[in-house]
Order: sequence, then C-alpha cells, then structure tokens
Amino acid sequence: MPNPLRLFYMAVWRNILTLTRYKANFIFEILTSVLFGFGMLILAVAFDTNLLGNMIGSTNYVAFIILGISYQSWQGIALWEAANMFRNELNTGQIDYTFTCPFSRYFYIVCNIAASAVQSTIFFLPLFCVGLYFTMETVTPLGLLLGLSATLISVAALAQLGAIFASLVLRYREVTAIFGFFNFAFQMLTGMFVPFQLLPLPLQIIGYCLPITFGMDLMRHYLMKTIPIMPVTYEWIVLLVELVVLALIAKLAVLYLEKTAKEQGLHYL
Repeated sequence: MPNPLRLFYMAVWRNILTLTRYKANFIFEILTSVLFGFGMLILAVAFDTNLLGNMIGSTNYVAFIILGISYQSWQGIALWEAANMFRNELNTGQIDYTFTCPFSRYFYIVCNIAASAVQSTIFFLPLFCVGLYFTMETVTPLGLLLGLSATLISVAALAQLGAIFASLVLRYREVTAIFGFFNFAFQMLTGMFVPFQLLPLPLQIIGYCLPITFGMDLMRHYLMKTIPIMPVTYEWIVLLVELVVLALIAKLAVLYLEKTAKEQGLHYL
C-alpha cells in the first residue's frame, strides 16, 4: 500500500511544478496577492467620511461604492470577453475557423465584445439604478446623460485593451494570473472602490493611463457632484485620446497575430 505522506508530497510537488511552469503567470500570481494586501489598507482608510468629504467633495460613500461596483459588469466584458472566447476556441479546436473567416479579426473581436456588452447591460442596470437612488439629491437629466456618455467611451477604450489581452491568450495561452493581476489593478488603481486621490503618486500615474479612471470619475462627478481629479475638459480629452491610442495598439496587435498565424499556423500554441 502506497505511503500517504509520499502521495501527499508528490501531489504538492506536482502543483508547484504546474504553478511555476508558466513563469509570467507565476510572477503575476505573487504580485496580485501583494496588491490585494495593499488595497485592503487603502480601503480601510476610505471609510473615514471626513477624509472622504475633503478629498472628493462628498461623504456619500454608499453611492460612491455602488456606482463603482456596477461598472464591473461592463469592465469584465470589455476586458476579458474576447480572451475567454479565444481560450474556449483553443480548447475546442475552433480557433482556425476564426482566423479563416472573411472578416477582419480586429472587428470580429470588437463586435463580439460589443454584443456581449449589450447583454451585460441587463446586469449593469439594476445596481446602477440603486446607485442613482442614493444620488437623487445631486443627479440631473443632463448629468445622467453626460455620465453615461463618459462610461460608454471608457468601456469602448477598455474593449481595445480586451483585444490586446485576447492577443496574449493566442500567443501565450496560460495567462490567467496575468488577467487576475490586471483585473484587481483596474479595481484598485482607478477609483472603483476607493477614492483615486488616496493612492500614492506612483500608483496615480498608472491610474491616469487607464481609461476607466476618467470614465468613472466623470460619471461620479456628473451624478454625485464630486470633485474631479483634473479639470473636466481635460478628462474628456484624455479619455478620447486613450480610446484612439488603444484602438491603434489593439489593431497592430491583432495584425501581428494574423501575420504569425499565416506563417506558422496556430498549432504551435
């Protein structure tokens, strides 16, 4: 009869080998745990209503957090829908059909993300409406329109990042920890759960590069009358510039994949 301790040792060693086989995945797994601990420290500070009022001009943390959480419905679709779609197609052997369809692969990715975002609106609206309930004293019809417009533009920019992440799946396949790291980074570095102003300057610089930061900040500004992290006009300009730049990078990433697929095929994955 096999020794249970030896069996346990072999199981642990197998798991370690599996975990460290994909080096990037392993590194980002560690980074995510560190970032999570740091995020919890910031979250504890955010419950100080006096500090919250001084920083963002509102002590309505209930509306602040609900609007941030509701954003996740679209964020998850924009960032990960295409990557998950390609991962499933790799597992089922359908990826070659995707790359032989007569449509542009870039538009194939973006259109699938957009279609899923429409479906995800069903899950976005209930929580968003709850957030609106807690902003009844500050929201106006024009503010609601501008807030949703900023949200849609930021989600469109996130969809470009989604196309880039989908490219990573096709190139490296096992990137789940990388996705987990970026997912948590988007939550903690963009003001989704804690005021952006609470972040140290180095992390704020990273947050400025993420379109969701300005989309969420503008939405809260128009719905809750919070103090924006920079002049509103500049936020709109940066948001639009990020959309254009990310679209260009996403297009180039997909073109590179198409070139690789034509030269080597996708069997090497």
